[in-house]
Amino acid sequence: MKLGHTVKTIAFSLLFVAFTANANEQLDTSKLKQLGVEVLSIKESGMPGVYELSTNQGIVYLSEDGEYLLAGSLYKLTEGGPENKTEQALQSLRKRKVAEHQDEMITYKSSKEKHVITIFTDTTCGYCKRLHNNLGSYLDKGITIQYLAFPRGGLGSQGGRELQQAWCSKDAGEALSSLFNEQSISATTRCENPVGQHYQLGQMLGVTGTPALILPNGRMLAGLRGADAIIAEIEAAQ
Repeated sequence: MKLGHTVKTIAFSLLFVAFTANANEQLDTSKLKQLGVEVLSIKESGMPGVYELSTNQGIVYLSEDGEYLLAGSLYKLTEGGPENKTEQALQSLRKRKVAEHQDEMITYKSSKEKHVITIFTDTTCGYCKRLHNNLGSYLDKGITIQYLAFPRGGLGSQGGRELQQAWCSKDAGEALSSLFNEQSISATTRCENPVGQHYQLGQMLGVTGTPALILPNGRMLAGLRGADAIIAEIEAAQ
């Protein structure tokens, strides 16, 4: 029986891979490319004739003939209520993409670590400053904070320049803390740094403001949240 189950599992996996490859080959995404949309992956949306696309601009939906584009939330109506299929897809995308940028983050590790959250931040954001200046309350509750950059005004803004300075510093964590405390630092912005990539990543993942908190399950919370509220959100999802 175990062998039969294994064979069925392998057969299903091969069928899924074959379908995905076929969808990528046959779906006409040429008009999206003309709009500057880069398609990362394609899969069935659950709606007949419509495909779900992960792109550099988030989750979108495309008709089978490539003529119609849907941008927004897709809901499945179930007996238990509407399910936001777009948010489910975004959570999966956030988890995957955040993991890919793990080595580029500025991290403040809790010695009592129980949870790790990722925050898109901007040094010119008032709520980001309040969050960072209360960093100890998060660390004391076992929450490790890891930052990605999201200069709301773009790379040429004050926030963009300061974030690049922080990531270019020898001690990035100390530099970022100084900037949040409105202390100037002497670091250059002319180094290889990931701030531009982080900014594009945030746009892809649906970030529109800061702070934007990404929980371990990929759910995003917008705005300032206290340590207890964050822990409650994490535990509710487990």
